[in-house]
Amino acid sequence: MKKIEISDIIIWISLLVLVFYVFGKLTGLINSPEWLALLPIISLTFFAGAFYQKVLSFMNQMYIRTDYIKSNLDDHEARLSNLENK
Repeated sequence: MKKIEISDIIIWISLLVLVFYVFGKLTGLINSPEWLALLPIISLTFFAGAFYQKVLSFMNQMYIRTDYIKSNLDDHEARLSNLENK
């Protein structure tokens, strides 16, 4: 089972808040005071931050994997050189 990270939770909560806000505005359920008018901006800010964390995590994982592959290729290259020299 996949491990749930806090950034996943923040992304989904911020998207749900944004969807409920838009739905409430369209149906007239929300008559906006000032702090509520800023809710979409706050939600998108949290979404962007969590998304940035996910991208950094993914890029770090890809760096580790490519570094592992590169080190193994170097080993294979050395082994092939030894075979050619024999």
